[in-house]
Amino acid sequence: SASMISSCITQVQNQRPYLLRGNGVLLGIIDSGINYSHPDFRYDNGETRIAYIWDQTISGNPPEGFLIGTEYTREQINEALSKPTRQEQLAIVPSDDFRGHGTHVAGIAGGNGRASNGQYVGAAPEAEFIIVKLGAPGQEDFVRSVEIMLAVKYVIEKAMELGKPIAINISLGMSEGPHDGTSLLEQYLDDAALLWRCNIVVGAGNEGAARNHTMGVVEQGGINEFQFQIGESVSYYKLSIWISFIDNMEFEIVSPSGASTGILSYPQGAQSYILGSTEVFTTFVGPSPLNGDIEFAVFLIPLRSAFISPGVWTVRIYGREIVLGDYHVWGPTSDTAGIDNYILTNVSGITITTPATAQFVISVGAYNSRTQQIAPFSGRGFSRDDKVIKPDLVAPGVNIIAPSYTGGYQQLSGTSMATPHVTGSVALIMEWGIVRGNNLFMYGENLKAYLLRGAVRNIPGVTFPNPSWGYGKLCLQNTLDILRTQQII
Repeated sequence: SASMISSCITQVQNQRPYLLRGNGVLLGIIDSGINYSHPDFRYDNGETRIAYIWDQTISGNPPEGFLIGTEYTREQINEALSKPTRQEQLAIVPSDDFRGHGTHVAGIAGGNGRASNGQYVGAAPEAEFIIVKLGAPGQEDFVRSVEIMLAVKYVIEKAMELGKPIAINISLGMSEGPHDGTSLLEQYLDDAALLWRCNIVVGAGNEGAARNHTMGVVEQGGINEFQFQIGESVSYYKLSIWISFIDNMEFEIVSPSGASTGILSYPQGAQSYILGSTEVFTTFVGPSPLNGDIEFAVFLIPLRSAFISPGVWTVRIYGREIVLGDYHVWGPTSDTAGIDNYILTNVSGITITTPATAQFVISVGAYNSRTQQIAPFSGRGFSRDDKVIKPDLVAPGVNIIAPSYTGGYQQLSGTSMATPHVTGSVALIMEWGIVRGNNLFMYGENLKAYLLRGAVRNIPGVTFPNPSWGYGKLCLQNTLDILRTQQII
């Protein structure tokens, strides 16, 4: 397909001296599940390419050492696949993908194209899969941090058990966290990235054009303000304002009708106010043990059964004792908030979602491989206070055709689609290095360095690293050529 050719993956699959297909490598897909009966996840004899599915949403038989969900083995999946109807298959292995997200992502990383006579082939079509379907989401987000941490622990333990290197795909993100790599989830991923022979690849998020971030500097004695718009029929909205613990700032929240919470300061702790039909909860969290900063969190919840008061809300920021004065504001992701809720003085920089600001993961933005433009939705870097350079690189993420959860194929866009191009590429680099014995240390930061060095940077007028493009466009063949001809061990 076009996106695989643009990423120089097709060339590596089909041309000497590489002929890489992902043999002997695992793909860990942590997502919304998978349609395991799709032909692209099966061998020619009809058997599954999936070693394990851990479905966190089905209670009953968790993997050893875990307390939630049910684990299904290759044997169980093959038993299910031997049945003629979907209904009978699901009676044996009842795990499915109702969103279609995980199936599509898995297909880009490693589908073998059997349902399209080889027209739509993923990056690592001979790799095996370990699938985790994440636990039921809370109100705020597609997923919670704990489920992701457990999933990463599980897939790495399985890879160690099977004695195979693993490329792990996390195509999801949240607005929560300090956006500087120091959230609890990101610290966990940084630790996990140093275990075993693995790389963790994370989508930069689709918040580049979502208008849910703003920033500014308040001066000593100064007053700044920003507005955010709440649409009709909204039942939950959360704002996070991150400031340095060195600064003393106070806040005030004003509803569309002009009702105010009064001035809110750090020593007050958690507070609740009623403004019209809306209850406003506020709390100061911190200083965080991981970065020493403070989060001022604001939750809007409807009173009784109505909705949050629609219209323009205002947040005032008072600079009481200021040393640095910087503040950053994030609203919920567009997935969560919908398109009618946004910050009016939006700043599109620093819109990379958590956990893509983790230092030791490979963070992936999206570009349109037909127009060679960055995708408008692709999360922008760098991180808060420029502590971490993210994204690392970009891959095709616009109108990508891959397996559909209903069988056949569908076209989707997002950094979720760009990420598995990189995950599958990582699997092929691991096959070349570890499985074929060309470089047994092809994982972790070592692999990432070669991936970034091989990225294509012929983009007019762009200096690198760049907040949109990272270190450039994925080009797997470049990376392998560099490895083959000039690696230093």
